[in-house]
Amino acid sequence: MRYTLNFMILASAISFSACDRNDISKSSQVLARVGEKNITTTSFERQIGSMPESVQKLSSQGLGKKAVLESLVNKELLYAEALKKNVDKSADLLKKLDDQKKEMIINTYLQNEVIGKIKVNDKEVENFYTANPAEFKDHEEVRISQIVAPDEAAAGEIIHKLELRRDFGELAQVHSTDKVSAVRKGDVGWFSSAKLPEDVRESVFKLPLGGVSKPFKRADGYEIYKITERRSVSYSLDQVHDTIKAQLFNEKLLNEMRILVDGLKKTTNVQINEALLR
Repeated sequence: MRYTLNFMILASAISFSACDRNDISKSSQVLARVGEKNITTTSFERQIGSMPESVQKLSSQGLGKKAVLESLVNKELLYAEALKKNVDKSADLLKKLDDQKKEMIINTYLQNEVIGKIKVNDKEVENFYTANPAEFKDHEEVRISQIVAPDEAAAGEIIHKLELRRDFGELAQVHSTDKVSAVRKGDVGWFSSAKLPEDVRESVFKLPLGGVSKPFKRADGYEIYKITERRSVSYSLDQVHDTIKAQLFNEKLLNEMRILVDGLKKTTNVQINEALLR
């Protein structure tokens, strides 16, 4: 009788512990559980932190929080199902994961050894601003509209329609494959000469007001540009401070990277099979 009673007490305790272990309602860390996988507040906050700043605030309150948590739950469901199908053992996937791991290790190394040590102070920014007045005072800019055609033949047809006096904006709305600018009749904003790609900079920037360029080959098709406005602007140091700082930072980064890689090449045997490369 005593054995039976002790067994029942033990069974009850085990049952209670299991029930308690499965109940996350009183946990201060576990937001959700998918199978045996816990989604914690730490992983939730890490997910929000990886989002663009513009959406972080929306994602950390109200319906936004629920949407983020639901995406994490869905991810765990899909991940578990993929493991059942042995997707994680795919040779192609393992190679991609190895490549990603290598990139992450390199990026972390560069952050620790190079990027994190580069500093640009306010005096450097001010000196650059003072030394380059042409970039910031009476600075000429053009406003550009574009039409992106999928191929050379389509670009030629658009040029033909423009020669027949068809409206550039209307053609952009109908034919441009860049739907973001198409809804604005092709408008992509203001550009200084330096902000334009090198291969179009001279010819496009010198176009007269209302002038249309020839088609330029791009990765996503052929682009045709039109100058819709011109202006001369001046920028105060405060207005361009962050832009100059970023530019100086990038210049320092490139220089430090060059020094680092050149140094590594001096201590490591590097061979290039030029014949095979050709």
